[in-house]
Amino acid sequence: MFRYLSASIIFLMPFLSAVQSESFVENASIIANSIEIDAEGNFTAKGNVEVHYKENILKAKKIYYKRSYDELSAEGPLSLIDHTGNETTASDAVFKNEFQEAILLATRVILENQLEISAEELKYEISDKSIFSRVSATSCKTCENERPFWRIKAKKVSHNKKIKTIYFYDASLEILGVPTFYTPFISIPDPSAKRALGFLAPEFLSNSRLDFGVKLPFFIPLDVDKDVTFTPFITPQTKTLELRYRQAFQQGTLIVDSALTTDALHEDKYRGYLSLNGSLNLEDGYKLNYSIERVSDNAYLGDYGYSGRNGLSSGLSYSKTQADSFFETSIGLVQSLYEDDISKITIDTNSYYDRVIDLKTIPGRLHISSEVIGSWRNGTQDIAGRDVARIGGMVSWQNTSISTYGLEYGGSLDYGHDIFIVDQDSRYDSFRARSSIGGNAYTRYPLIIRNDAGVHLLEPLAQVAWGWREQSKVISDESTHTEFDMGNLIRISRFAASDKYEDGPHAAFGIRYSYDTPENHGFTLGLGKVLRNEIHYGFTDSSGLKGINSDNYISATAMFHNNSYLSFQGLVDNNFQSKKTSLTGGVDFNKFRFDAEYSYLLADLMELRRDPIEEWKINSNFKINQKWDLTSNLRFDEVENHLALLGAGISYKNQCVTVNLEMDRRYSLEGTSPPTTNFSFAINFKGFSSGSVTAIQEQSCK
Repeated sequence: MFRYLSASIIFLMPFLSAVQSESFVENASIIANSIEIDAEGNFTAKGNVEVHYKENILKAKKIYYKRSYDELSAEGPLSLIDHTGNETTASDAVFKNEFQEAILLATRVILENQLEISAEELKYEISDKSIFSRVSATSCKTCENERPFWRIKAKKVSHNKKIKTIYFYDASLEILGVPTFYTPFISIPDPSAKRALGFLAPEFLSNSRLDFGVKLPFFIPLDVDKDVTFTPFITPQTKTLELRYRQAFQQGTLIVDSALTTDALHEDKYRGYLSLNGSLNLEDGYKLNYSIERVSDNAYLGDYGYSGRNGLSSGLSYSKTQADSFFETSIGLVQSLYEDDISKITIDTNSYYDRVIDLKTIPGRLHISSEVIGSWRNGTQDIAGRDVARIGGMVSWQNTSISTYGLEYGGSLDYGHDIFIVDQDSRYDSFRARSSIGGNAYTRYPLIIRNDAGVHLLEPLAQVAWGWREQSKVISDESTHTEFDMGNLIRISRFAASDKYEDGPHAAFGIRYSYDTPENHGFTLGLGKVLRNEIHYGFTDSSGLKGINSDNYISATAMFHNNSYLSFQGLVDNNFQSKKTSLTGGVDFNKFRFDAEYSYLLADLMELRRDPIEEWKINSNFKINQKWDLTSNLRFDEVENHLALLGAGISYKNQCVTVNLEMDRRYSLEGTSPPTTNFSFAINFKGFSSGSVTAIQEQSCK
């Protein structure tokens, strides 16, 4: 035997090749206070030992290498950092087969600096699989003898590094030291997995009609481009299985959401829904969009909180967009969820083409457009079940110029022709053709003032226009709603579609003003008005455009410190009576955020609105501290003079868990479902592939 001593030595294992062969130590490096080697190639290293082998680093108090077994024993406390960067600590360990096999006692592993696994024993026989015995797992950092907020205790844990999955056997979940849940087996993704097989965060729900239950999503990655999530939802009143399928193609996407239900609300009847949405980019710039929505009964979406809508829509569209043209053809089906609707199903078709041609001989551009629109209703009653088709085309010349002094001016000329075909509506001829002609001239002059305090922009704008359309009685099935704002102030016709055309002479004027500071504070103002020589009865009462003089369009927004703001948008007549009003505001007091919205819309039978809409929406958020948040929301119906919705929530968040508790009471009809009270409780244990997980952090234990 011989001995080599050093206070600090780097020992290169190739030195041992003379006494042995084919051993992992031939490629290892050792740093230690002292190293002893015998004639058979066995050695002992003591004091601040470090073993560097490939991408593994072992630190220990003492190690002993036995050549005949190719076995390395280590006395701790010791730590092992593997090629992934994960750190394992233990009291003692034995390594064999070039670190491919090992047994570690009283071990602790931190995966991706997120999930901590403590075990009495850790054993691995191949590089991609580890077996833990008598395990405690958590992502919470605790002080000595302190219980973590949550942990999973199990008799055995298997970690498959290849598929990035952790398997727990005979496992129980403890929250604040209290056992709350037991399962003989469960698998979850490890923190390094972005898309891994396993359970997602559960959600506990309580509904006044469905009772208490839990949703436990299970995620299955089918491939790098597709996955599926199964979510069972079970209560004393229902058994529901939700399914979500996603797939990304090289040229498109596909998303499928569905649910199948048996419940006590509709006994002896399967209930469910299907939603499919996707797109496909084809050759030569063409794009295909498709969607399908189906439901078993009218109340299902509202009963289960999937949607509060009153109808379903499915459709197919085929389009192509180019620098100078656009083409689209589509077909859509709308299904009403109201039992008393005379026409339950409406089929809409639309084919549209638009081309822009830059004129070389004269200034301006030429717009050429054509469209074919059809609407079929399954009702058989006169008027309510009418079917309408329109074939139309329009040629428009447009030109814009800017003078040396920044004055913008321009104009346009329109000529259009439409053919209307109507069935099951005795008020109109079955066939009618009509032409329209119009033109306008406009100007705007932006004035800018800059100084150290900010930037002022003042922009007056004005227009004169004239339109003419043959005075014949035709159906209007498209322009049922007209919005009057600064976006269409200087257009020849402000109707939403070409089935209507704004005729007669009319003028418009307005002004825009904005002030912005370097601190992103400021103010914006918009005013607009339209003048005519006669009333245009094609506009609805609530549009603000029906009279000889339109209502005054007003928009104003003020931005203050800390993202606080106040905004108003509405139509006000000369007597300060409003037809449309939207008032929103928000204040931020660092820990407290408050947002409110008031909206009012006049009753209008032409817009199929029998009663006015007037309501308040209020939302608030109070940040108690870094961990606790309180939220609340309400909606108050001023017309019915009662609450429509009242909700509140509380959330807790630290480095290892997120807990959300929410409650809401719906006092009004949700779609076709009656009022309900809902409770939701969701807990997300961080460390199990939760995406943006906070790393395990040290805390003060004083």
